Amino acid sequence: MDLLTAEELKLSCPVKWHSRIPTGGVSLGVADVDFAGPRGIVEYLREKLTDDFSFYQHHNGLPSTISTIVDYMNRLNIPAKENNIQITPGTMMGIYAGMKYASRRDGRIVYAGPLYEPIHRHGKDLNNEIDFVAIEMDGLNHEALISAVDENTKMIAINNPSNPNGYVYSRDDINLIRDLVVERDIVCFVDELYQPLIFDRSKNKHISPASVDGLSERTIALYGFSKAYGLAGFRSGFMYVGDMLEEELHYIIESQMVSPSPVSSLVAEWALTSEASLSWVEDFRKEMESRTRFATELFIDAGYSCQLPDACFFIYPDIEKDDIEFSESLLKNRGVQVIPGVYFGPTGKNHLRINVATSEDRLRDGIERILAELND
Repeated sequence: MDLLTAEELKLSCPVKWHSRIPTGGVSLGVADVDFAGPRGIVEYLREKLTDDFSFYQHHNGLPSTISTIVDYMNRLNIPAKENNIQITPGTMMGIYAGMKYASRRDGRIVYAGPLYEPIHRHGKDLNNEIDFVAIEMDGLNHEALISAVDENTKMIAINNPSNPNGYVYSRDDINLIRDLVVERDIVCFVDELYQPLIFDRSKNKHISPASVDGLSERTIALYGFSKAYGLAGFRSGFMYVGDMLEEELHYIIESQMVSPSPVSSLVAEWALTSEASLSWVEDFRKEMESRTRFATELFIDAGYSCQLPDACFFIYPDIEKDDIEFSESLLKNRGVQVIPGVYFGPTGKNHLRINVATSEDRLRDGIERILAELND
């Protein structure tokens, strides 16, 4: 993996390495990576963009890309057809569309948290009533989920794998969600952006709600190429929309954009088929497995509780202090940026999300500064 220098990061990653990061500081915050992405995407786009894309394209994306995605989903045991797929500029539009769908119905959304902050933020901003149940150190709290889902529930929303703690939902977890969704005739929303970054494939087989009989037709699932594929700036992702939801979700999407940019489609097609891309993802997965273990052990050795992730490129230690106040003082006093855990819902109180997608030396430096601030 080609690591970028601090100077290159300031130019290439302005969201993560922003102006508040001081000279000599360390950004372990925004979920961008400190490595150069896979090679060949620019040349591919130059070759493909010789066609005239001046006109509106298909509502759901370029047909060749949709076909590629259907094949990919079928290999994941997801019974996707062309009508189930929608190309999006990254996954944020898909999050908004899913929460907009929920807002058109009475009832509450039950979120299993901690989970990616925009999912519950968009839910709240669109005037949905929301509840949280916890993903604890030993997994999803089944009793809490059963108690939370009642006649007033309209959606269960999850990350799988979970951003920020790297939890991968078990077969029992998904079966419980299926039973609740079918019993209440509601919807499952799942962000699966980090699915390619599951570390131990023999232990943690990814099970998508979209692959489960009785649940697939009631599922909205999101995928993208920003994180595991190292292509964040190209803004490419897609939605799987179950048959029962497809007509209304496409209506919501089309009210936001007439058609996706052909670049979003082409990036998706390259990411899923190029040997350079697939090789990069595998190398990155191995690097992140090593980094998450390294970083977790640093916190455990220092006496803090920290769950060893099964996926993603984050760790999520419990610092036993107010996470918002600590994050502000950490940046001010030590020049290190992290994300407060409470951003990922109330179950994240007193936690930090730390992005480990950097060099081991840079990561050690940042964590040593965090521990120094904790002990000050």
